[in-house]
Amino acid sequence: MIENSDLPKISIVIVTYNNERTISKCVQYIESQNYPKDRIEYLNIDGGSTDSTEKILRNHSFRIVKSPIPHNAEAQRAIGVKEAKNNLIVSIDADNYLPSSLWLRQMVQPFVDNKEVIYAGTLYYAYSKDDSILNRYCALFGGLDPVVFYIGKPDRLSYLYKEWTKDIIKETSGYYLVKFTSETLPTVGCNGVVYKRDVLLGYAKINPNEFFHIDVFADLIKKGFITFAIIKNDVYHDTAISLFVLMKKRIHFLTTYFLNSGSVKRRYLIYNPKFLENRIRLGLFILYTVTLIKPFIDSIRGYIKIRDSAWFLHPLICWIFLSTYSIAFLKKNIKSI
Repeated sequence: MIENSDLPKISIVIVTYNNERTISKCVQYIESQNYPKDRIEYLNIDGGSTDSTEKILRNHSFRIVKSPIPHNAEAQRAIGVKEAKNNLIVSIDADNYLPSSLWLRQMVQPFVDNKEVIYAGTLYYAYSKDDSILNRYCALFGGLDPVVFYIGKPDRLSYLYKEWTKDIIKETSGYYLVKFTSETLPTVGCNGVVYKRDVLLGYAKINPNEFFHIDVFADLIKKGFITFAIIKNDVYHDTAISLFVLMKKRIHFLTTYFLNSGSVKRRYLIYNPKFLENRIRLGLFILYTVTLIKPFIDSIRGYIKIRDSAWFLHPLICWIFLSTYSIAFLKKNIKSI
């Protein structure tokens, strides 16, 4: 374990908008960390909350910065990069909880070991049998979006798998060092990650109207910054409280950012039609969803590994996301016409 005097100073940045449901628990887990408090800056970028979010964070010593762009998490992340005082930024979303008191130490370790590392993310989402069925599904499949899962670009593993296997340079007892290319970069950038402020400031597009949490790392890869770390731990994601809320949030997200339809010019696409493999994988996802066979088989595979009925949400989630992507696509084209 790193000695306290050798631990780097960090800035914990949380972006918020009406997160009173989760923010108290989020902050409590942060405060339980075995990390010197004098080496932590607590920073919140708020997008115009009208509930008790700001009051809660002020009570926990967070410096509050009001975003001039309301209700826009990506613009708020850009402001967080500029406002942070320390070079290592720990980006924790308001619905993330840190499952271990050693989490921060584990996340900064690769930066101490290797100066080329620009980013660290967790291997899994934390799973608990006592959680809601939707949160359990998110953890078990490594995220909510089955399009990302079937195209092959998730940044967290499903519990179908035991180890990271892609683009590995080196494996240690605590993490994998990997090198990504523009074609292999997964959907990195949020839900409990650490990255270098100076590299983003110097080489990525981080103005609020250009920032997107995956795209900035696509920018860095084009500049030759390709060393990432996948930490052998997890982070808890307390996602939408219902399928209806989930679908509503996803439609908002997709209509804002899907295929360059929003104000942010995307540099990274989950589905890039230029690549044959992407076209094939998307076609397979649509076929899988319509026929239900492959999602059901994957649910059974998961259930054999971990006996949890949440696996069997998968065929329904596939349909929901196929519908939301279709709605976003139609809204984009109707708007264009």
